[in-house]
Amino acid sequence: MFWAIALMSLFVLQSTSPLLHPVGVESVEMESQGGIEWVQFDLVDGVYSDAVGYSDYTSSVEDRELIASSRIGTFDSLGLQLDRPVPNEWLMTRFDLSLVLVSNQMLMMDMRLALNDIPGLEVRELIAPSGLLVQGTPFALASVASLDGVIAQHAVPLALLVDGPVLDVLLLEDGEEALQGQSMRIEGWRNDEGPMESIQFTDATGSQLIQKVSEFIPLAFSESHEWDAGRYQGILSTDDILGIVSQPSLRTFRFEPLMGIDNSQARTHMKTSQLTSYFTTDLDGSGQIVAVADSGLDADHGDFGNRVVANNDVIGDGSTADRHSGHGTHVACTVLGDGTRGGYSGVATATELYFQAMENDNTGNFQSPSLNYLLNTAYSAGAYTHTNSWGSARESDQGKYTSESEDVDDRANYYDRYYNGRNGLTILFAAGNDGPDSGTVGAPSTAKNSITVGNHQNRYSGAPDSIMSGSSRGPTDDGRIKPDILAPGGYVRSCRAQEATDTGGSTWSNAYYLEYTGTSMAAPNAAGAAVMVREYLEEIAQRPSPQGALVKALLILGAQDIGSRNIPNDDEGWGRVDLRNTLAPTSGQGIWVDDRSVLSGTGNSKSYTFNISQTNSGFKTVLAWSDERGSPFSNTQLVNNLDIEVTTPSGEVYLGNDFANGRSTTGGSADTINNVEVVLVDNAELGVWTVKVKDAYHGGSKAQPFAIAVMGHGVNDLRPDPTILEDEFSMSVTIPQVGDQLQLTSKVFNVGNVRADYFDIVFEVDGVEIETKNIDLGAGSSKTQIWYWTPQNAGQSTVSFVIDPSDEIEEILENNNRHDIFVNVTAPGVKLSAEPQSLMLLNTSQSTTSWNLTLTNTALVSTNASLMTQSVMNEVTGQTETWYVGANESNFTLGGQDSAEIVVTLVHPTPPLPGLYRIDLLGIDVDNGVSYPYMLYLEVPDLPNLRLEYDYQIVPVSPTDPTSIDIRLFNIGNADIGYDLFLEAPAGWDAGFDTLSSVPGASSGSTGLIAKDEHRIIGMSFTPPQVMTAAGAERMVRLTAISQTEITDTWIFDIPIKIESVKDVDVDLETNIGVLRPDSFFSMLFSLEHRGNVDLQLTPSFELPSGWTVTSGIEPFNLPWSSSKNLLFGISGDGSGTSGEVKLHLDSGSERITWVGQFNVEVLAQPTLGFVSLALEDGTSWETPFGEGSHPTGVPLMFTWLIGNDANVEWQPTASVSLSDGLFGDCSAVEPIGFGDVSPVTCTILISTNMPPMSEPSFVLKLEGGGVEYTENVGLLVATVLESSWVQERTTPFTTGLQEELEVTLLNAGNVAFSHKLVVDGSKNWVAEIDGNDIANLEPGESMKIRLLVRADLPGDGTLTLGLQGSQGMTNSSIELQVSSDGEPIGTSGQSLPIGGMLVGVVFVALLAGAVIFTQRKSKTSSQPQLMMPKTPIHPKPLPSLKPIAPIAQINQKGPMCWACRNEITNGMLGCPGCGARYHRADHSECSSDKLTHCMNCQTPMSSFVEA
Repeated sequence: MFWAIALMSLFVLQSTSPLLHPVGVESVEMESQGGIEWVQFDLVDGVYSDAVGYSDYTSSVEDRELIASSRIGTFDSLGLQLDRPVPNEWLMTRFDLSLVLVSNQMLMMDMRLALNDIPGLEVRELIAPSGLLVQGTPFALASVASLDGVIAQHAVPLALLVDGPVLDVLLLEDGEEALQGQSMRIEGWRNDEGPMESIQFTDATGSQLIQKVSEFIPLAFSESHEWDAGRYQGILSTDDILGIVSQPSLRTFRFEPLMGIDNSQARTHMKTSQLTSYFTTDLDGSGQIVAVADSGLDADHGDFGNRVVANNDVIGDGSTADRHSGHGTHVACTVLGDGTRGGYSGVATATELYFQAMENDNTGNFQSPSLNYLLNTAYSAGAYTHTNSWGSARESDQGKYTSESEDVDDRANYYDRYYNGRNGLTILFAAGNDGPDSGTVGAPSTAKNSITVGNHQNRYSGAPDSIMSGSSRGPTDDGRIKPDILAPGGYVRSCRAQEATDTGGSTWSNAYYLEYTGTSMAAPNAAGAAVMVREYLEEIAQRPSPQGALVKALLILGAQDIGSRNIPNDDEGWGRVDLRNTLAPTSGQGIWVDDRSVLSGTGNSKSYTFNISQTNSGFKTVLAWSDERGSPFSNTQLVNNLDIEVTTPSGEVYLGNDFANGRSTTGGSADTINNVEVVLVDNAELGVWTVKVKDAYHGGSKAQPFAIAVMGHGVNDLRPDPTILEDEFSMSVTIPQVGDQLQLTSKVFNVGNVRADYFDIVFEVDGVEIETKNIDLGAGSSKTQIWYWTPQNAGQSTVSFVIDPSDEIEEILENNNRHDIFVNVTAPGVKLSAEPQSLMLLNTSQSTTSWNLTLTNTALVSTNASLMTQSVMNEVTGQTETWYVGANESNFTLGGQDSAEIVVTLVHPTPPLPGLYRIDLLGIDVDNGVSYPYMLYLEVPDLPNLRLEYDYQIVPVSPTDPTSIDIRLFNIGNADIGYDLFLEAPAGWDAGFDTLSSVPGASSGSTGLIAKDEHRIIGMSFTPPQVMTAAGAERMVRLTAISQTEITDTWIFDIPIKIESVKDVDVDLETNIGVLRPDSFFSMLFSLEHRGNVDLQLTPSFELPSGWTVTSGIEPFNLPWSSSKNLLFGISGDGSGTSGEVKLHLDSGSERITWVGQFNVEVLAQPTLGFVSLALEDGTSWETPFGEGSHPTGVPLMFTWLIGNDANVEWQPTASVSLSDGLFGDCSAVEPIGFGDVSPVTCTILISTNMPPMSEPSFVLKLEGGGVEYTENVGLLVATVLESSWVQERTTPFTTGLQEELEVTLLNAGNVAFSHKLVVDGSKNWVAEIDGNDIANLEPGESMKIRLLVRADLPGDGTLTLGLQGSQGMTNSSIELQVSSDGEPIGTSGQSLPIGGMLVGVVFVALLAGAVIFTQRKSKTSSQPQLMMPKTPIHPKPLPSLKPIAPIAQINQKGPMCWACRNEITNGMLGCPGCGARYHRADHSECSSDKLTHCMNCQTPMSSFVEA
């Protein structure tokens, strides 16, 4: 017990890491680094370039060892080989679990699908490399073995579900007792959405396995708290841990996690300052939200501004303050503080903060809620970067993959599935402060998908290329590389919480800042860099929703090796963060990324090619993927193993993570344990390089997205590429006239992703330069140029725009820099113009559009002119429309250069289809025969319009359950248009769309495109509040629709709802009445719960089967809405109650609520019993059980009855007797008795011979069977029996003349004691006398030996009469003993003897011998009385064995017995001269003999007694 408690204490208290690692170094400020590069960079929407690659979907056989390596041992085809000690009782197995080993011939993903297709079964865990842990009903588990590809199926020991440190305690004696009172954690299973509270299986037979974790928590914990679904912390209060772990809904049993908390120059060391303004859009975290989970937050510090979007208490202590070390404030400010209070700013100073407070202010201890909950709530709040400067304080968790590690991996994988519309999640954890030994990275930093951050020195001598000694080192238990990166963590200055009281661990401080050291400081620095990477990807590279894996890959891509070239290693992982090298390498290398690719099965791959344009430069590529969660049950955690292969132009192949001396080498093997793989080549040869990502083993159940980042010359994502947008070119006149000045408009767009420095644009006509402009242009930006040209000659001219004619800028493409346009120029005549020339239709109900046109005579002399309207054409489709075009005038006389104003009107549909419509006009110089074509334009955008229909004027809704309705949304716009819909529910209600969102019930969604003049049916649900709403109440749900068009329009529809009246009363019978007897009396307790919203007055009534009545009162009662009530009714059966339907009616006016149940009544026999006779063995019998008035003892008494049955059911009773003390007996078997039949039963009773006379014993005849019991009580009267029995022990002849012995046994055969003097008399010639005691003093059943001295004087036969004196009325009070004698008569031998002397001698010797013999025999006889058993009774049938007669207590008397008190006389006595009875003298205090007047045996007066 001592060792168990000691080990317990070790587990509970072990925390070898101090909070921080201050070092006694004098504070000296470092000089800030300068040299920031400024680049102008403009953004426009819609710039997005998909990654280019070539996919191969070929599948291949998986090459894996056919074992499952678990945390307690290895499963192979033969069974389980334990790798650690396990108590024997913990090798018991769980009925609901199996370990399935999968053949190499079957892909693991295919086996998952096959197993999940079995009803009542689910795959729970991958136990790498070839095991799947499955759960289900016994029937479902039995179906597994028949599947192809299953090579073995093993039972799962309970020990697998118990965490290792707990199992260590259980190995000790009294281990269960040592765990009592400890804080433990019980966790349920999990699915793709996260932890589960319950399991529910239904197999093919309909059998179900259903259980909630909460159902057994009260049996395990005395106090408990639910941190997340199915996750409970509590104080262990049971020693039946086996029973708890045997529960199907339990996944693991473990100690409660103990969590501990494991600038500034940081911006300079990570080179984030250089990137802040490197691009035109500042990288400062703007538009980003970061989640920090830590101790607490001083939100009013000042350095957070108004950027704290939420400050959450996640442990329930009611506080988010940072009252102890100020750790959380320091960490949060390191990420995003702006330095307002004094200049020590964080990394991403415009980022918003979502804080989760985890420290208990009462104790200063960290409490760990579910990480699943922390990550889900942060993501839902828009925080896509989550940083954590804390971890397990247990030494046993170092290197270990725990449930918390699993949470990190699960949520990272879940939110990185971009193909499900998710936005990606970057999760960072401090590595811990338990270095410098290897294997000290603590959980949950051991997670695969986290960015685990170690710390290097931030300030003072040695910064930044010195790793802090305390920084925890890798690897993890399964050999993975950790930490991933290093960030500044030594001597970091950040915000000081004003309420913090325990800041003694700081190495410098002032009023608003202090200096801490630890990986707790490194993680937020890395988080700030991660935020800037995400901002870069979204705003600069225009890659929406980047995966967390891509952020991780980019941080590793730019990481710098510390010290000698030896990455990757267990101290620094892949190096320290260098954001400048990540996003804009100074060496001129380019960056290229892809995070929009997936691999779905073993053997799939995707390849990329890059043309390296510069020799002797580096080439680096990083592959990272958010792997599916591992399992704490498994020894290896990689689920989906992706490999990266890089092939050089010369065919050399590099494999991921095959490194030597800090650089990639060849000839090694592929990495099978890490989910980050890197290839780094120092001197890349010129030419085409191929990067291939391959799915080497797909053990998971989902497609695996991945992220890849590549750095090298020629792979630059960041190059400008200005080009002329041909569609944007326009001229003021389509066909210009000679001499007219034309305005030409061109637009240049930079399709690259960095700014294009100043470059020339040359405007040429027919090869002659007209004008040159010099501009710069941001990435994704465009600029419009205005040019002027006056044609001098009629005919066709070539107008050209040439970008960068001198080839001064490096572009992505060089063949898109010239645009030529052919223009026709006409001679003078008339001219048409309009301002504006193009109009846009904005109203769907508008049917006409008009332009103001000017017709000008371009000549100097007058002329007659006219306007001719021509066709209308859709420029997009080329289709001519039949619309009407008219003008208010058409013929004009114009003077030289005179003009006329004309209104041209177009009549069109309401509205027209979207498009650009050209209206052709012709101006005619009638006098000169010159025409001037002119075009007007009507631009018709997508014009939305809506109509809403539904089937109600007011929608009736339930007050208790969600109400779903379908609405019909008609698109009556002019195109296929989508609409964004938003629902606003009344206060307390929820309203959501059933079909529009990936998450049912969302309050917003998109209709998608609705075809023109078509409609979409949209399901909506209105969910009432938890509190019942009164019937008839009216509410309003507001539906807002916003068109998904360039010119948006908004509609608001108010949908009225009205609460329905609900009279919903749940009636439940709480009493389990089971099977009833016809004469049962029982109570029925009903519970009523009113789930409706109107008050009810209810009148109860019953419908019962025949034979049943309600014995309690039935009164009307009121049942208010949202209330409950219990009703108790007594029900009685009259003995004829029958089975049938029973109904309880609750009437409310004309409405009735009915509960229907069933009485199940068994049909019982109705026995009758008639007495037949009482018989003795000698044939004597009586017709009553009383016989002759009393009953003899020791004689079998045979009582006979006839049993009848008045019920219509066969009855098979058994007969038995319940006997008083002193009675023995049994009954005969009874034959089955049908309706109206009879059957005899005989019970044989024996009264013990020592029963007191006139006592009244009794017995009960019991007939029972088929639920029926019938009894008959019979009383007996014990007869008084005064009887003796004699046995002559000798039958051999006597010798004449010799005195010889004759023994006779006397038995008291009656049932009363007697005491009489023995007398003996002989016939002629026979002499007999009693030798010894001559008083027969016997209790019932007691016997004695009588010794007679007998002599025959003559040969021949004779008789001796031996009897009891004064025994009148006794049966057998005497016996005649038959004797005979042989030999000569006395005196016939011829010799004479001295008769006198001899006779005296003989008499003396005889008396002496007789006295001795008498004394010995009397003693023997008195001490060992003989027990006389009754004769065996004779029965008509064999009886079962009778109960034995209780033995009579032995008499242990040596002296004579006193007839008054029946006790031994040991001193002087009185004797009765009449019969010889003895009595105590008057001086004996314990006897009442002095009060006697006569002898109790023979009535002789006491005055004649003599002393003896």
